[in-house]
Amino acid sequence: MFQNVLFRSFAAVALAAALLTATARADSITHGATTINMEFVTVGNPGNAGELSGAGAGGYGPDAIVGAVDYKYRIGKYEVTENQWDAVVAANTSDLLSDPGYWSGEQPAAQFSWLEAAMFCNWLTSGDVTLGAYAINGIGVVTGIDRDSAISTYGSVYVIPTENEWYKAAYYDPNKGGAGVPGYWDYPTKHDSPSVPDGIDYYGDTTFDAVFDDGYDQGHPNDVDNAGVLSAYGTMGQGANVWEWNETAIGSSRGFRGGVWSDNSSILAASRRWYSYPTIEYRYVGFRVANVPEPGSITLLLWGAIAAMKWWRRRR
Repeated sequence: MFQNVLFRSFAAVALAAALLTATARADSITHGATTINMEFVTVGNPGNAGELSGAGAGGYGPDAIVGAVDYKYRIGKYEVTENQWDAVVAANTSDLLSDPGYWSGEQPAAQFSWLEAAMFCNWLTSGDVTLGAYAINGIGVVTGIDRDSAISTYGSVYVIPTENEWYKAAYYDPNKGGAGVPGYWDYPTKHDSPSVPDGIDYYGDTTFDAVFDDGYDQGHPNDVDNAGVLSAYGTMGQGANVWEWNETAIGSSRGFRGGVWSDNSSILAASRRWYSYPTIEYRYVGFRVANVPEPGSITLLLWGAIAAMKWWRRRR
């Protein structure tokens, strides 16, 4: 009897551990004949305090208290690539999303509107650009955002990260001041000014912290998995390469952050906050995807226990 109980407990814990490990791997998002593989990192430490945008580096643009998020979520380790963008554009059955983007291959997708980015996220959620967290009307305009209802329908949703979600993933470090002592970096490369990161200094430079003009403008972004060092949570390219849309409205506009390959190091700083109309398209603005909610460890343990019990009963 004791051995049975012990085995069941062990099996449940082992399976739960496997499930927990799996959450750090790439999602294979399949609708119809199309599969999009997208790697995510978990941003934990819910309930963290925000800060005045770029408080360490000196605020720039509209002031805002940003970075506070009271839930766990996942965010793309990399920017959305042109390959991923093209695959969704080709697979969707609506002509509302038909923009081919500007770059190619594993470079970041860019030169599309915030509205099109929202439709891309809807497709990842449901396989339909009009169904998901973003309500889309017949001419491709977002008429509302309802993450909660979409989560109720689909279990979890893919979205453009809010400014708070984006900022936290880029700049917050739960151990910046030592174990358990949190803080914000001025740069997503885990640097503070005036110790700014290293960029592209010359043609063919392969040693850099982020893709920006540090003496040489290479004229294009890098592939998303070759965009510098990681943030504290494990994202790449939140400093430069291309600017990235976020979900948060600033008046009638939408924000973007992170900087671009053709500007200098100051553009990477947490103090830099820009915005534009959601219909505007720029070849230097892309995005990354967030996923909410992040599965909780208690839920995973329950899943593991149930699965292990079913397996054990089949063995008997």
